[in-house]
Amino acid sequence: MIKRLLFYVLSELYGLITSCRNALYDRNVFSSKHFNRPTTLVIGNLAVGGTGKSPFVAYLVQHWPFPERLGILSRGYGRKTKGFRMVESTSKASEVGDEPLAYKRQMPEITVAVCEKRVIGVEKLQNEVDTLFLDDAFQHRAIQGDLNLLCTTYDKPFFIDKMLPLGRLRESSEGVKRAQAIVVNRCPATMTDAKKSAFESYGLPVFYTRVRYGSPVGPALNEIKNWHLVAGIADPLPFFKQAKSLGDIINQESYEDHYAFQTADFQYWEYIAKQCQADTGILTTHKDFMRFQEHLADYPNLLNHLYYLPMQMEFVSEEAEFWTWMKQSLKR
Repeated sequence: MIKRLLFYVLSELYGLITSCRNALYDRNVFSSKHFNRPTTLVIGNLAVGGTGKSPFVAYLVQHWPFPERLGILSRGYGRKTKGFRMVESTSKASEVGDEPLAYKRQMPEITVAVCEKRVIGVEKLQNEVDTLFLDDAFQHRAIQGDLNLLCTTYDKPFFIDKMLPLGRLRESSEGVKRAQAIVVNRCPATMTDAKKSAFESYGLPVFYTRVRYGSPVGPALNEIKNWHLVAGIADPLPFFKQAKSLGDIINQESYEDHYAFQTADFQYWEYIAKQCQADTGILTTHKDFMRFQEHLADYPNLLNHLYYLPMQMEFVSEEAEFWTWMKQSLKR
């Protein structure tokens, strides 16, 4: 009871602070910079993570219909470096963050960079790209994007959530007013009219997407029937659920989002891998694999048994309508 009361007080305080900050930006007390070049698209969320933002960014880049030079700018959360850095396919997750590295390896032809100060990052990339996707920048009010796309999920929408630490919101649901569209990710096969009406009650265009998983990617051609699962992401439940369709689950371990695996963790998973038979593997997410990879040379058994599960986003319906809206919004 006392803990919940404390969380409630902290939640109210956090909400007051973020509301005051937003009010200062809205009244131009704090300045917000708009760039004529490049075109900037802000993709973000009101919650702290697990809203399907990363697959949506990858989808936009991979399906972009205009002949332009594209780039992704991220804060590079979890990296051990500071300042502006270009992301290369040979970079390490500890240098640039797991999500930017995953973007670069998935789309090596695209410019990917990290910078915690987004204004500086955009300035550095002005001559490199024509359209820049600002990953997880919805609360970065120092930049006024050309288009703000707000991601949420069908099962855990922002309008039923609470402020940190009582819930997962970084700011109140009033922040939706800064968006030009809502993208609802991880939708089920059947959506209720009542739930759709709730999303659409904000008077914004709403688009519904779902996740499609691929086959596990890893070192061996053997058919894997048994899995150890490991995930360090904000919402591992969809990953765990999908893994159950791939075989028998021996055990599953979850860590906090963007968890920096320690030596003891690698030693533990090396021990697990050493016990694995030919039909047994260790399965993780693509982002977690980025953090594992730079250490695998020191753990040969883990190297030979570690797989990741690729995923991509697709529209439930109205994909053509989304791109029509995008062209009109960007005046292309």
